[in-house]
Amino acid sequence: MEDVVRIPKRSKPVDYLFLIRPTLLVPVWTLLLIGHYRGLSYIGQGSYGWDLERFSFSVQFIYVFLLYSALMGGVYVLNQIVDRETDKRNEKLFLLSAGIVPLWLAALEMLLLFLVPLFLSVLLGGRIFLLMLISLVMGVLYSTPPFRMKGRPVADLLFNALGYGMVNFLVGWVVAGSLSKAAFAHAIPYCLAVGGVFVNTTIPDIKGDRADGAITTGVLLGEVRTAYLGLVLILLAGLASLFLKDMVCLIAASVAVPFFVLAVVKRNRRWYLRSFRIGAPTLVVAAAILFPYYVLLLLFTLFSMKVYYRKRFNLAYPSIVDER
Repeated sequence: MEDVVRIPKRSKPVDYLFLIRPTLLVPVWTLLLIGHYRGLSYIGQGSYGWDLERFSFSVQFIYVFLLYSALMGGVYVLNQIVDRETDKRNEKLFLLSAGIVPLWLAALEMLLLFLVPLFLSVLLGGRIFLLMLISLVMGVLYSTPPFRMKGRPVADLLFNALGYGMVNFLVGWVVAGSLSKAAFAHAIPYCLAVGGVFVNTTIPDIKGDRADGAITTGVLLGEVRTAYLGLVLILLAGLASLFLKDMVCLIAASVAVPFFVLAVVKRNRRWYLRSFRIGAPTLVVAAAILFPYYVLLLLFTLFSMKVYYRKRFNLAYPSIVDER
């Protein structure tokens, strides 16, 4: 028996926290942590997080972690503002689509999440500020018309690969080291890995995107060719990792490859979903091994989302194993 959705009539303070969609911050946190680890490793100070005497988070990194999370949370609020009518038709993301949170308050929260982190990042130096500004600009261009890169073929892939795999990674790196050629080179495997995962996420949405007039990479190439592209990108991520001696991305890519191969071979929705629902978390697991404290944040985020959705909407938080 399915749960009966309960739509609250008015907002509560907790709604404004969950408006930033904390689970979408998981890839942000993951690439930030891995970028920081790779930066520390490059300058000879990296170690596995279990060796707590040799590794601890600096105050500066925690500061950057919080500011960047807030900034990206603002980007996710913007995305919901722009897509609220579509979300209303699809009966999802109720806070804005059902009018629980007033639009003007959501817009105010978004502006604060944009401006405050940017302003405070100036105190950390020009490199952090520049990378955060680039992330903000990319987030705005990705979601808002007339640009709306999320609905443009190739552009959607590039914005995700560069936004998460490059810029996000570099934010973590520069806390430890300089914004050098080496930093950009070490980001390449993650650009490719993120790109591979992203293109496969467009496959289940092809029908809906086509109906909405969005020409994503998946819509342009079709299911089969998109799945091949995803596999090629994951394989290239593995090769780039091997060349750069990046065992973190190499192991993650190696674990993901079989699922991307099966997506190409099976050519059905179940395996398309499995390719990125199992493939993507490999980097999350890697980050959690490197930084054990990250497990606590992940568990807290998952638990809080489950409690929030149950208490506010009478819904069980969506399961990653749902393959319908």
